[in-house]
Amino acid sequence: MSENIEREIKISLTKEQYNTAVKLFQWGKIIEQTNFYYIPQRDSGMTSIRVRQIGDKYFLQLKAPISENGALHVKKEYEQQLDSLPKKLTAQELSKLVGRDFPAADLTGSLHTQRKLCTDFDHVEICLDKSEYLGVTDYELELEYTADYPEKPLEILKNAGITQGEAVIGKYARFMERAKKLGKC
Repeated sequence: MSENIEREIKISLTKEQYNTAVKLFQWGKIIEQTNFYYIPQRDSGMTSIRVRQIGDKYFLQLKAPISENGALHVKKEYEQQLDSLPKKLTAQELSKLVGRDFPAADLTGSLHTQRKLCTDFDHVEICLDKSEYLGVTDYELELEYTADYPEKPLEILKNAGITQGEAVIGKYARFMERAKKLGKC
């Protein structure tokens, strides 16, 4: 079980911008992952509740907002490895993970992402995502950083015409919005 502070800059991309970004950096690793999303039985104060599957490993992850300023998102993230994919997350296991009373949550669906990773910059991980869910494909770039603001990779993106725009809706919120439109939740 762990918790940490996550600082990331999210940039929504068009398919054309995605194809441009593929050529801008050296992608050392490609990860196929599936996020299984859960809806809490009452308001929880979390921005997402998910189990992430990478290969045959499952990670329960909850994110709580700390601050948001345009494309910059700062969140507290809780994580715990699981043995399998549960259909329901109990109030007891979620409360234990976050250290406070927490409601149970039910599985609502999944989102599959192909994530390309670049770690060529100190203290910065660049993630280029192509996600598919509920008949939609979308594209996103995330810069996760643990030290100084990632000016160099942002300058490379800017020179290619890719800039931070308005606040970006996260995968969980995009999935939930689509699920609601389709009457799945």
